[in-house]
Parts: sequence; structure tokens; C-alpha cells
Amino acid sequence: MGKKWFQLAEEGAGNKRLLLTKYIYDLFGEIPVRIIAFFVVLSVFIKAKERRRAVEKFCKLINKPPFFGAFRLFLNYGNSLVDKFISFLGKLNPDKFILDNRDIYKGAFFITTHIGNVEILRTLFQSDKFPHPKRVNVFLQSNACTIFNNFLRTLQLNLNIDVFPVEDIDAETSILISERLQNGEPVFMAGDRVSAQNVNKVYEADFLGKKIKLPLGTLKFALMLNCPIYFIVCAKEGNKYIVHTQKFQQLRQKRSENLEDLKEAYAHFLEEYALKYPYQFYHFHDITE
Repeated sequence: MGKKWFQLAEEGAGNKRLLLTKYIYDLFGEIPVRIIAFFVVLSVFIKAKERRRAVEKFCKLINKPPFFGAFRLFLNYGNSLVDKFISFLGKLNPDKFILDNRDIYKGAFFITTHIGNVEILRTLFQSDKFPHPKRVNVFLQSNACTIFNNFLRTLQLNLNIDVFPVEDIDAETSILISERLQNGEPVFMAGDRVSAQNVNKVYEADFLGKKIKLPLGTLKFALMLNCPIYFIVCAKEGNKYIVHTQKFQQLRQKRSENLEDLKEAYAHFLEEYALKYPYQFYHFHDITE
């Protein structure tokens, strides 16, 4: 059995790499950064055999060419990291975003996916073209939290983003998040990666004719907060980012029944957009194991 995503060695960017990238970007602009990203992706594609095999398996599952499809997906991921980096610096043009609904973000809980690049929505939230909200609450894995917070601290960037480790949700965090939702702030948490600390707190879902395991905690947390719940994908089409959202309708009286509906609805949403944007499905592990 292959390793889970959290068991794989990270080839991702640490704080020093991010600072070096910023230095190159400030001196030479965006194009050299994308050229560097290409060669980094090429190196990772060659060396990270287990990740490549996982992506090739996904490509076969959706009838895409495994080798070239996998490389295209890796390359798209590299470019998405450059876009994310530029958005950190506040240099991404907010006109690049096309939203299906601008009025849903106030006080809503968004269950995200690792399809596309939802993190760069911070650019839109910080712009004058999007009057609310000005603060966003994001849950990430603790190692990603550390890298992100250290980078912002080093550059003295204030993006009005509060980042919480997904592993450490306690009563105090729940109360705080509930208060922020009531104040009109949105919350974002991924629903398609199992936490290293909660490998047994999962549910099985149908996905492309296979059974996959998805984290249960995100769905339970969203329902507990008694707020509007949306699924969200932010995918790149050409030079634009298209934001797709879907509201989850709570139609049952019992929370346990709503949870069953939420499981099914989210898995269907994940499948729909994995097929719509197969080369932006950034799961570098075997999701069907």
C-alpha cells in the first residue's frame, strides 16, 4: 500500500526558499520565477516516483495519458504555487477572478478541495473590489501553518488572515470561530485530505467508481457551527480564476441525517470538479487507497 500524503517527504517551499523567491521576483519579475518553477517541477517529477505513480493512476482512472498527463498536472501545480506566491505579495490582479456569487461569503463556512487554487482568493478579499470580508479564517495542517505564518512575519505582511492548525480544534477554537462567523467572517477548511492525527476519523465515499476515504471532522465541525455551508473550487481557465460554489441545503431535523447528506453531496462535488479540471487535481497520493 502506498504512503499517505502526510507520510511523503515534502518537496515544498520552506521559509528560506520563499524569501529567495521573493528576492528574485523583486529583481527580475514574474517570468524568471516561472522558469525556475519549471525546472523545480521537472526535478520533482523525476525524483518523486511515488507521487508520480499516484498521479498517473488518477490519469488512467479518468482515461487521460498517464505519463504526459501526470507531467501536465505537476507543471500546473508549479505554476499555481507561483500564483499563490504572487497573491501573498498582493501583486495578483483582482480582475482575474470570476465569481458565480459575490454575496455568499459573509459568515459562511467553505469546505474546500485540493482542486485548483482556492488560497489565492485572499487577493480578492483584500481588494477594494470586494468590500467584505476583510478578515478570513483558514484551517491548515500545522506544518503549512508554520511556513505560512513565518513567511508573513518575516516580510511584515498583514493580510488579515488568521490561520489555525486543523489538528488543534478545541472548545475555545470552536467558540472563537462561531463568534467570527456571526460577525460576518468566512471560514475555509479542506474536506478532501485525511489529517495525520485523525487517520481513523474518516468516512468512505464513492469517487470515480472507486471507494475513497475522506475526513469526517471537517463536515462535523461545519454542521456544529450552525451557519451556511458551501463547497468551493477556484480553478484556473486561461489567465482567469473561476470560482465555483455550491450551497449545502440542510433539509433534515437531525444533525446525524444532515451529516449523511453532507458526506454524499461533498463527495459528488469533488468528483464533478475533478472531472471538470483533471489537470488541477492536486492530490499527490493515491486517493483510492
